[in-house]
Amino acid sequence: MFGLLLVVGFIIKFFWWLVAAAVAVGVFFAVRAVMRHVGERGLAAAREAEEIAYRADRQNRMAQWGDPRGVYGVDGADVMRDFASEPQGQPDIVPDGPAIAALADTADGLLTLLKDKPPGWRWAAFASVLVQRRAGVRARLRDVRLGYGTPRGGAGSGAEVAHFVTTNLDELGKLVDQVESFMRTPAFMEVFGQRGDEGTADAEGILHVANRLMDYHERFLSLAERCRDFDGPSRYSGLMRDCRQLTNTPLDGYDTFVDDFVEFLTHMPDMMRYGRGTLVADPISLHMSIDDGLLKRIRTGIRAAARDG
Repeated sequence: MFGLLLVVGFIIKFFWWLVAAAVAVGVFFAVRAVMRHVGERGLAAAREAEEIAYRADRQNRMAQWGDPRGVYGVDGADVMRDFASEPQGQPDIVPDGPAIAALADTADGLLTLLKDKPPGWRWAAFASVLVQRRAGVRARLRDVRLGYGTPRGGAGSGAEVAHFVTTNLDELGKLVDQVESFMRTPAFMEVFGQRGDEGTADAEGILHVANRLMDYHERFLSLAERCRDFDGPSRYSGLMRDCRQLTNTPLDGYDTFVDDFVEFLTHMPDMMRYGRGTLVADPISLHMSIDDGLLKRIRTGIRAAARDG
């Protein structure tokens, strides 16, 4: 039973097409996710290749947007700032044309966005829901990452600890599978309408799918809180620490996804105003991947706890 630990190497990619001349933006959702058995070498190699591709996509996107992290990497960009200050350029002259949609960080702002529907509104509306929902649980997210909570429940034996960890990791795998299935449904993609025609987008549907995506986020958060608050014998503290690290992984993936989406929106006006023809941007990914060393420790810890009885 305890040897059948499943985990996910999971990437959902958002490929963006920007039709600058028409002042419209479209997206095609290409979704792929793979459930992997721990210990399968071929799939482990494939996961490593996906990790490299994911990091390359992010770095290339940063370079396109003029972010020094895209050229020097995160650490290199910090070093370069110590040697050379950021150049002070002249303010851009904004060409004539309609205002481009921007992120709405309040409920009233979102209502205004949906009423006015400026170019790019469908992506701004989707991102606005993600940002507002995440802001609503910000304190809980901080506490989870700090490991701050109130112990509740618990176990007195190794078998009970092993059962708790296995049950929660099984739930984690099911949640990831549900997110994958949700985003693969035609109904999820249809709400955004046709690629070059924002008039075909369904505003109510966009809010609905964005809220459902963040409902899953809250379920991941609740699972992480449950593992944080579990009160077991101190000899299993290492296993529980690894369990908490594992259940935090989807939350980290959501954070990166939302932050990348917001950053994309900040660059969308320039791409739509100054671009010509159809522009293809690098994908934005909802990415969840687990370190193999962490998985090995968890599997070993579960087996050891189960043997203790």
